[in-house]
Amino acid sequence: MGLFANYNKEGPGVYEDDLKHGPFVSFFQIYGSKFFKLCTTNLIFLLFNLPGLVIAYFAAVFFLPLINTTLAPVNFEAYMEKLGIAAADGAAAGNSASMQLYFLLLLFTVMFTVGMLLIVNGPAQTGLSYVYRNFSRGTPVFLWSDFMTSFKKNWKQSLVASLLGLLVSGITIFNIGFYNTVYKGQYSQVFSTIFVVLFVFLICIQMYVYPLIASVDLKLKDVYRDAVLLFLGRLLPTLGIFLVNVIVLVVVPVLLLFTLTNFGFGIAILYYLFFAFSFLHFLNTFYVWRQIERFVAKPEGEEENTDEPDEDSKDDAEEPDNSGDSKED
Repeated sequence: MGLFANYNKEGPGVYEDDLKHGPFVSFFQIYGSKFFKLCTTNLIFLLFNLPGLVIAYFAAVFFLPLINTTLAPVNFEAYMEKLGIAAADGAAAGNSASMQLYFLLLLFTVMFTVGMLLIVNGPAQTGLSYVYRNFSRGTPVFLWSDFMTSFKKNWKQSLVASLLGLLVSGITIFNIGFYNTVYKGQYSQVFSTIFVVLFVFLICIQMYVYPLIASVDLKLKDVYRDAVLLFLGRLLPTLGIFLVNVIVLVVVPVLLLFTLTNFGFGIAILYYLFFAFSFLHFLNTFYVWRQIERFVAKPEGEEENTDEPDEDSKDDAEEPDNSGDSKED
C-alpha cells in the first residue's frame, strides 16, 4: 500500500466519465441509473439501524438539555409559551403545539445522529459502503449478496469502529454540554467551541472510516490514521460534503414541515424512508472512494523510481488495472 507518500502525486483513480462530464454529472448519472436499488439500500439501512434509532432517541433526550437548558421539555414549553406558541384550550398534557415541536426536534436530532454515523450498525454500514463503492466504480452489483459478503468479512472491525464512534461522540457531546451549562469559568465558551469543532471533525472522519474498511485491507488503527489524513488533506471538500449532509438530513425536512405543515410531515417521512440516507451515504462513498484511489490505493507491481520497466512490469501493464480494489470482491 502506498499511503500518503506524496499528496502532490495522484494515484490511478481517474474515471473516463469524470474526464468527460466531471464527477458532479457522473454522480447523478449513476444515482439516476441505480435509483430504485438505492431506495432499497435506504430501507436496509433503516432496518439494520432500528436499535440505533432507539439509542439515538434516548441519547437526544439526555444530551439536549445538557447542551442547552432551554432544550429540557419543561423549559422548552415555557420558552414556546413566551413566544406565543402554547396549547389550545382544552388540549391534553403533552399535546400542546410546543410539545409537538419538541418531538420534531427530537426526531430531527435522531435522524441527524444516525445519518451521520455517530450511532450506527457498523457491519451493516460497511456492507452498504461496499455496495455504494461498486456503484461508484461502475462494476456489476448483486445488492444483497455483495452486502452480506462485506458484512460477514468485516463485521468484527466494523463493530469495533461503531462502538468507538459511539463512545467518542458521547464524550465530545458531553464536553460541549458541560462547558455550556455546568462549567461557568472564564473560558467556558472557548472550550465549548473547541469541542464543537472537534465534533464536526469527528463526523467528517466517520465518512471515511466505513468505505476504507470495505475497500482496503488495513488494521483498524491504520484505517483511522488514513481517515484522519484524508480528511486533513481534503479539508475544504470534505467540509463541503458535511454541509450537504446537514442540508439533506435537517434543513430540507424542516423546510418541508414548516412550508407544507401536515402534508409536509408526510413527505418528510417518505423522504427519510426511501431517499435521505442512501443519497447521502452514496454521495459520501462516491467522494471518499475517489480519494482512496487517488491517495491510498497503489497500483499492483508499481516500482519506485524505475526509469525503465522490466519485462514483468511490461506484462503487468497489459493486464487490466484492478488496483483500486485492495480487498477481494
